[in-house]
Amino acid sequence: MRATLGWLGSLFLSAQSFIPRERQVDMQHLRLVVRFAPERGVVYGLATFVFQPLRPNLETLALDAVKLQIEEVRYRDQSIPFDYTGEKLILKFPRPLEESKLDSVSIRYMAKPRKGLYFIGWNDPTGRARRQIWTQGQAYDHRYWIPCYDDPNDKLITETLITFDSRYQVLSNGTLLDTLRNPDGSLTWHYRMQKPHSLYLLMIAIGEYGVERRTTRRGLPLWLYYYPDRKECCLEPTYRYSVEMVEKLEAELEVPFPWEKYAQVPVADYIYGAMENTTATIFGDFFHVDERAYLDRSYVEVNAHELSHQWFGNYVTARSAAHMWLQEGFATYYARWLMGQLFGPEVYAWGRRTEHNMALAAGRKDTLAIVHPNAGYARIYQKAAAVLDMMRYVFGEAVFRKVITHYLRQHPYGLVETNDLYQAFQDAAGLSPEWFFRQWLYRGGEPHYRLRYQSIERGGKAYTQIFIEQIQDSSIGLFQMPIKIAVYYRDGTADTARVWIARPQEVVEISNPARKPIAFVLFDEGGYILKQVTFEKGVEELLLQLEGAPELLDRYDALIALRNVPVAAKREALLRAYKRERFWALRAEIVAQLTQDSRLQSFFQEALQDPHPQVRFALLAHLNPLPATLRPALENLLRDSSYVVQALALERLSEAFPRRVGAYLQLTASSVGLVGRNVEVKRLELAAAQGDSRAVERLVDLASPSFEFRTRQNALRAFKALNMLPPTLLPHLFEALLHFNSRLAGTAREVVEYWLQQKRFQQTLREYYERISWSPEQKAILEPLLGYKPPTFYQRSSGS
Repeated sequence: MRATLGWLGSLFLSAQSFIPRERQVDMQHLRLVVRFAPERGVVYGLATFVFQPLRPNLETLALDAVKLQIEEVRYRDQSIPFDYTGEKLILKFPRPLEESKLDSVSIRYMAKPRKGLYFIGWNDPTGRARRQIWTQGQAYDHRYWIPCYDDPNDKLITETLITFDSRYQVLSNGTLLDTLRNPDGSLTWHYRMQKPHSLYLLMIAIGEYGVERRTTRRGLPLWLYYYPDRKECCLEPTYRYSVEMVEKLEAELEVPFPWEKYAQVPVADYIYGAMENTTATIFGDFFHVDERAYLDRSYVEVNAHELSHQWFGNYVTARSAAHMWLQEGFATYYARWLMGQLFGPEVYAWGRRTEHNMALAAGRKDTLAIVHPNAGYARIYQKAAAVLDMMRYVFGEAVFRKVITHYLRQHPYGLVETNDLYQAFQDAAGLSPEWFFRQWLYRGGEPHYRLRYQSIERGGKAYTQIFIEQIQDSSIGLFQMPIKIAVYYRDGTADTARVWIARPQEVVEISNPARKPIAFVLFDEGGYILKQVTFEKGVEELLLQLEGAPELLDRYDALIALRNVPVAAKREALLRAYKRERFWALRAEIVAQLTQDSRLQSFFQEALQDPHPQVRFALLAHLNPLPATLRPALENLLRDSSYVVQALALERLSEAFPRRVGAYLQLTASSVGLVGRNVEVKRLELAAAQGDSRAVERLVDLASPSFEFRTRQNALRAFKALNMLPPTLLPHLFEALLHFNSRLAGTAREVVEYWLQQKRFQQTLREYYERISWSPEQKAILEPLLGYKPPTFYQRSSGS
């Protein structure tokens, strides 16, 4: 899953997450029959489980069931008693169950869930919101709408029968066996999985969609869902490379796609980025992009991540939360691998650096291991992906691929722990990389190397002598890794050595038989090892490294080290580098540094026409003030191909040239911005600042539940920037504060906390709150935010 931190909080509950949850039975099949009353947010269900007792004399069975209304439990054609705590459903069988003998039970229930199952747009009085129903099971949220054993460490075949209005498309896991038309005109859609999977991967998505069907060379059907009103603009950019990525990953893993089909569907107000439900990925419709939004943030890498999960997470599933890196780390790694295959090795290397930066940032907060129930997002995603990348680097591509293929083939549709990957090294390659697993997976922290070098003569021969220290905290321990060291000379040649660095201090000597003058020295050429490095270099050496290092990340490191160097000392070298560099991130960094020199007008003109939007964005973001001589060229960005650049240009130009705001608003009048309507919102904010009451009304409208959450976020932030709280905004603001989407609720909280610092707005917010009758759950959210004392209903409810 491409996730925010939210689902991890429920996943990593305690140190008990090291230990797989104990089971009473082996669930083998779920037949789930559901219908909905979407305007009331209600689901009616009948869940029939086929299971096998794992212990003798089982008299009761406990299932997860949070705030459900249990109507009846039937066992062998008779009703049986049950206890219900509000979180657990305990079934009481009339006689002890026979160990290992298949049995079944059916539970009829209804629910009005706040988690797990979401009803979107059904109560929008304007009828403009997309009407949808969709599910989100990870981490443990299906228990809010299905009574079930809600843990990944049990796998079962799921079957769903979903009755709904025939005007809508209905998607679920597995093969669509049938659609049955009912007397009331509704349809019942019948899906069934062919292989078992963990229950959190069960999904339902309902909405108004078109479906594009494609097929891989091997014959795998791909179902690509899209909004009919976005077919012409967004279908192709959204699903670009979808077929190619399946084929590339099958070839790399040497394991065919392990399921009968693969569908993908966008949904509104989605709480994460995407979710790899078996055979059917759900993703936020903010990735359902047109050609312009594709430039800013496409679905391709997220698509690759969720696709990789169909093997890593769905086909082989972590037995407990402590081993979650086997899912998220692998999906992150293979998404980067696919990006490299599609867009080149520099994109792959840049992804590595991004992962390293996030892992090191996490390491500055604490030194938990990857194999830990509280490892956190940056470790189970980015650091774990970096560790897999280092596995490939250390053990070699052939060995790595052989091990991963063996690991997958040995655990089909099964549960895995980190030791299973270690065992695959032993079985497939004859290796016992205990040292690697111990320091990178079972132990926390990262190495920090300090380096210096000198040229020496000994016995009539010349050497470059490199001193290496490991200076990380002693509580972390030492690391041993093969590291490539390269000495580059001024004639463009180099001598390299791959050496083991394992002790607190090491001295490495690289022969320099021709006594060539050194240009620069690289430690870990190419930046493969996750690490911190302290390596002082002079300006001349950094400029030579920028010019002569063959690997992208080594040139980038030189650029970063040059940030605090005066422009005069690096200007010409950076201008030459801009002409040479093909990768956008280096050009963007060069542009950012050169904006300190206001005399480079011709260069700025050139950068404003750079083919990559991130480079144009960098110039626009860092050039301060915007020079009047560049105004005509900067105004061209008001028609930029990138929505993000266009919105920033509108903001910066309006600040720099306020007399021309009216013209700028007219120039951008036809542009909306697909994701979050960012261009439209910025235009309305500027118009509202000039007293345009219709712009205020439109911003209030965009903050309402008629629009998806990113548009609402942008509108709320616009009101914060305007320091304006119209009374008509209050219902939308409070609805956002209580929204299930934590990102929308977080933005609403951010603006409310800002306004609460001002007495006039504090009074407005409190007066609105006191006019409305709120539920105890809503009060628990709103009253602490608004500064009320803890209400007495807490005490009343605790005794009920």
